[in-house]
Amino acid sequence: MRPYPIMMNLVNKRVVVVGGGRVGLRKTFSLLESGARVALIAPRIEPELVELEKQGRVNWIEANFSDQILDRFPDTVLIFGTTDNRETNVEIYESANRRKIPCNIADVPDLCSFIVPAVISQGDLIISVSTGGSSPALARRIRQELQKQFGPEYGKMTKLMGDLRKHVMSVGAGSDENRKLFSEIVDSELLKALRESDTKKALDILKKILPKDIDVDGAITKDGL
Repeated sequence: MRPYPIMMNLVNKRVVVVGGGRVGLRKTFSLLESGARVALIAPRIEPELVELEKQGRVNWIEANFSDQILDRFPDTVLIFGTTDNRETNVEIYESANRRKIPCNIADVPDLCSFIVPAVISQGDLIISVSTGGSSPALARRIRQELQKQFGPEYGKMTKLMGDLRKHVMSVGAGSDENRKLFSEIVDSELLKALRESDTKKALDILKKILPKDIDVDGAITKDGL
């Protein structure tokens, strides 16, 4: 049975990471980028994590994992295990299951209630690749190929479309007309102009497509192009 793909809003949500090595470090940084409040459980942690703790960006519990520690964080929505100890990983997984908290143990598919895909991101554009846990190496290879195809211009395009959307919607045209308009923008040479950092060309394209009552220069934030 295939896993169900989903993206989760973690802003101000509590996430527990068990393990303070390099895997735990990478996991913690990615969670912080998503706005999560990270509680870190480990007897020792990497220097970068120590610095995050000093800055107040993570809550470090300097101890080996135990089920009782989770009592301190009743609002936990996800648990990540990043240790290389099978016995500890099983304990983390079983504790999470008893509390009905989704759990992921790094590189141990049989101890995961959810899996983490390989991800590339350009601004607000996020593309994830998963093999259902069958081959993380293949997922990484596909991610590397996608990184070549989807460059920084896609991040600019995503930001630009977000800037324009609220202005187009405020005009009050019908949904079919708006859909046609957005499709025309996406199918235009705008992406090429953004790739070439040709601001004048990008603005000219938009002014030709958008309704005359939309101030294109005013609709785009200064970092939109």
